[in-house]
Amino acid sequence: MSLLSSFLIILLGYLLGSISPSYILGRVLKKIDIRQIGTRNAGTVNAYRMLGLWPALITGIFDCAKGLFAMHVAKLSGFSPTLVYSAGFAAIGGHVFPFYLGFRGGQGVATATGMLLYYLFLFLKNAWLPLDSLLLLAFCVLSFTLISKKGEIVGSVVLPILGIFILVLSPPQSYRVHILIIIAYILLINVINIRKEKILQLSSPQAKKEINWRLYLRPFAVILLINYLSSDKKDTLTLIGVIALLFLTLDLARLLSRRVNVFFFDKLRSIYKEKEYKKFSSITIFLFACFITVLIFEKEIALLAVSYLIFGDFFSKFFGIQFGRRKLFEKTLEGSLAHFNGCLISGYLFCSLISFPLPIHLLGALVASLSEALPLNVNDNFSVPLLSASSMYVFHLF
Repeated sequence: MSLLSSFLIILLGYLLGSISPSYILGRVLKKIDIRQIGTRNAGTVNAYRMLGLWPALITGIFDCAKGLFAMHVAKLSGFSPTLVYSAGFAAIGGHVFPFYLGFRGGQGVATATGMLLYYLFLFLKNAWLPLDSLLLLAFCVLSFTLISKKGEIVGSVVLPILGIFILVLSPPQSYRVHILIIIAYILLINVINIRKEKILQLSSPQAKKEINWRLYLRPFAVILLINYLSSDKKDTLTLIGVIALLFLTLDLARLLSRRVNVFFFDKLRSIYKEKEYKKFSSITIFLFACFITVLIFEKEIALLAVSYLIFGDFFSKFFGIQFGRRKLFEKTLEGSLAHFNGCLISGYLFCSLISFPLPIHLLGALVASLSEALPLNVNDNFSVPLLSASSMYVFHLF
């Protein structure tokens, strides 16, 4: 293919992407510029809020399809796979930067979503996606939607998960780079939205207090598990033990000295929670729970149980505090369901890496979430990994 034809197919993708149904329908139906009202985004969610159901459906379908249509035209024209995918990415660029709207359009998430769904279709068509994986993914999509009742949450959480699922299932090498670019783009848009507080509105004092840097730091503990995948139990216990002893020393210093404790809470207030003034910090308890779990149980079970502790707690707090509406013991139903989703997702990814039976993982995820929800009068950091690991160990014997 000539350089001119390559340029023209990318230009076609851009022009297709620049067609903005939400903007056009807003002008036609209500004489408004949808970019000036609501979330000021020319996308499906804002179209639903400002224009209604049918305009939103038209917007969603068209925005999802235009990248795929550009790719399809490029493929039928005999272009290389790289140019086929470039036409799809050009459609995203056209959606975000339409020339006739002063280069200010939507965010391109719907168009990127269409491309991710295309890869999902390929996996189904070629039998690369097992039925149990598809059902698990469908459950996560539905439950996150029910939890939040916000379209933005589906975009911010479910779409990256969908991309990660696809990557984990070992697609052909030629697909990996394209999928990674789509995931990175969606995550970038989500970070921008979070910074603008379009996704997460921290309106309540509890939300502002609990959803802080400590919560966002928690998923990084997965580094301990990644280290365990490539090393033995002794090295992992040494690493976790050293970190745990460091935080234990800090806790003992402040608990044994009122002056030190007051200093910590005055000068390092963001590190500790108010309820930890006369108690060991949850960071210390978390690290010792990880240490004990790795010490007692075999590698595969310990990896899964600690992943439940890391991601179940993160999802539970992130969604439960902000969207929790129905009380469940001392927690909320939405938070517990989010906890279960976090366990399902993290455990599924580790199962694919360590070849662990999926049914036993499902049992462990359920026990972990019940341990977190039920009023057991035991710190969640201990009950979640130890009870879930014990249940998996017993059933793994059979």
